[in-house]
Amino acid sequence: MPLANKPPLVDAQPGQPITAQGWNVIVDGLSALYDAVLALAGSTVSVTVLDPAGNNFASAVVIAIPVSGGTAPVEALPPYPGVATYTLSGLSPGNWNILVIADGFVAPATPITIPDSTTVTITLHGAVVMPDLYTVAAQDALTTLSGLTITVDVILDVTGTQIATVNMPPVSQNAPVLMQQPAAGTILDPNLQHARLLIAAALLPEPIVTMPSLIGLSYDEAAEVLNRLGLVVGTTSVQGLS
Repeated sequence: MPLANKPPLVDAQPGQPITAQGWNVIVDGLSALYDAVLALAGSTVSVTVLDPAGNNFASAVVIAIPVSGGTAPVEALPPYPGVATYTLSGLSPGNWNILVIADGFVAPATPITIPDSTTVTITLHGAVVMPDLYTVAAQDALTTLSGLTITVDVILDVTGTQIATVNMPPVSQNAPVLMQQPAAGTILDPNLQHARLLIAAALLPEPIVTMPSLIGLSYDEAAEVLNRLGLVVGTTSVQGLS
């Protein structure tokens, strides 16, 4: 019986029995009132959260966020004895995203539509914590991130030169990491996020030559000595002796 249709109410006299029909009218009216109150309060959605092994996970925070805005986010009632699901209540009609927050785990936002959705199951995935790579040699940093299944898509040195992430040039392998993105301690989903590194510019060693004494040598002799050392005679001036 719709709530808009007021059931007929019959006054009962002391000692007068209530008929089955009259009792059913009361029950139908209460049922309609209950449904109307629930509709005014919004829809309820039960959310089952599973860990990567498929077990119920009861230590998360579950939040429903409206897609269109204008409505405040709703935090779910956590599981309690006898109930293994999270309960989202008071969801108004429309599109929502359900977020699950759990230390050490990640899960993509799960879209639902109210009032069509009443139950949702979300499986958590193991997350990875971005390590602190400051001053770590570039090649060692790549090895560390590869072991964590984090992909490095860009490496730049301080001059803005892009360094190859595969077969890194030997001169750059020991260059220390100066900056990283994301920051150390950030919880990552390795399937969704990549890392970027900024390293020091590679130092190219320059040969050092000890300048020999050229006193007493002729010009040609001095030039020959310098050529053997890889040096080139520059501007020459001739000054007579007084």
